[in-house]
Amino acid sequence: SPSPSPSPSPSTPLLSPSPSASSIATLYNPSFQLLSTSGVCRTDDQNKGNFDEDWGMSYTACHDKALYATYFTGFEYAVEGKASRCKLFKGPILSTLPVGGASCYKKASKTELGPHKKRL
Repeated sequence: SPSPSPSPSPSTPLLSPSPSASSIATLYNPSFQLLSTSGVCRTDDQNKGNFDEDWGMSYTACHDKALYATYFTGFEYAVEGKASRCKLFKGPILSTLPVGGASCYKKASKTELGPHKKRL
């Protein structure tokens, strides 16, 4: 019988030369879908307050708060000067609006996560 051919060396995923925090976060945690790297989240309520807003929160704290509270549908993280802002959305995120310095993340649905991932 023919001998098995040597397996090719495993390829490493290609990353851009300087991956941004948002791309690293998306790769690291598939529970969120990055909707915009330069835009704010928009819901069907015309942004009239269907969210919690926290200032001075780190990206990680904002992300984790959105992830572990089941009633949040996603989050927006922005840095304005020396201040950071975390918006935690309670209604469906439908679109984004271009705004520099802000990123919008929507919590992935169970179907988007796939059968091997568990949504908290």
